[in-house]
Amino acid sequence: MERILDNIIIFICCSVFLFSFGTSKAVIASICISIIYACLTIYFDKFIINLFLFIAVLLLVLLSNTLTYYIPLFCYPFFHTSYTYVCVPAVFVLYLHNDELNILAAASVLLLSVLSFILKIRTDSYLEDHRHFEEIRQNLKDYNTNLNLKNRELIEKQDYEVTNATLNERNRIAREIHDSIGHTLSSSILQLAALTAVVRDEQIASHLKEVNDRLTDGMNSIRASIHNIHEESVDLNLKIREMVNSFDFCPIDYIYDVEQDFSSKAKYALIYIVRESLTNIMKYSNATHVSLNISELPGFYKIIIHDNGTAFSSSSVAAGMGTVSMYDRINSLGGTINITKNNGYRIYITIPVETKITGQK
Repeated sequence: MERILDNIIIFICCSVFLFSFGTSKAVIASICISIIYACLTIYFDKFIINLFLFIAVLLLVLLSNTLTYYIPLFCYPFFHTSYTYVCVPAVFVLYLHNDELNILAAASVLLLSVLSFILKIRTDSYLEDHRHFEEIRQNLKDYNTNLNLKNRELIEKQDYEVTNATLNERNRIAREIHDSIGHTLSSSILQLAALTAVVRDEQIASHLKEVNDRLTDGMNSIRASIHNIHEESVDLNLKIREMVNSFDFCPIDYIYDVEQDFSSKAKYALIYIVRESLTNIMKYSNATHVSLNISELPGFYKIIIHDNGTAFSSSSVAAGMGTVSMYDRINSLGGTINITKNNGYRIYITIPVETKITGQK
């Protein structure tokens, strides 16, 4: 855009000087030729094409002295470049028309040439500054994107550590309740049962049995609560991410897109399958990339474990107890599992969503 404005300014100035010396058909033709030349040089903006156009108009200048006034416009594309020397023939052409041009006309052409050169320097400087500014802006944009990415990773890592610490603390509390209170209650229940058996007084025996029943109910409630705490403390996404982060054999693309949680048995089955699959990849495959996708679809969960290995010992895996256990665990969940080794080691698993709700295996 800036170069278009420069060409318009130079063209207007040259035309004003040309009209000051009269008008004719040659003047109109010169105006048309100069407009065509300026448009072509701006559109193509290539040295070879501009040079060809420049030579063509110089030949026309030899035939028409009115075109001499547009020499500043013709030389503009080559000013302030390594090809400025191309403009030297224009000076020779101007000298050839010296007899036809008066001193004022020649001076005006030279003055406009200087103006054209100054405009070209100004425009090139502006475009260079603009290009440098765009580079800085793009770099700042990239830095900002990277900073936001690092910030998100830091927040995710912090959330991960907080969640992991919370689950570990819940497990610790559940174990302490089971080991201390559970042991005490179990001993008390056994002792009350023994006392009830030896006491002869039926009234005392009845009270002892009532206390024993209440302690038994309390013990059962504690066990149920501990079981629920332990079940809820198993975060499938967290456990699998730990395995992914510790897997240094090759990069893993891990995606977890599940809204409803799995049942406890399904969680342990999937943890086992993922661990077994990653172990098999390390032992038998030459994979350089692994994808692990756990997602929830209408009616069922989909689990895909796939690597790009080209060498996989089928005999080492097909008859292994680990693979047999995978099939048994998924079948007990009412799901399906398919293992292929054509294009890398691939495990495709589906589990009904109802498995999570009913706990049926």
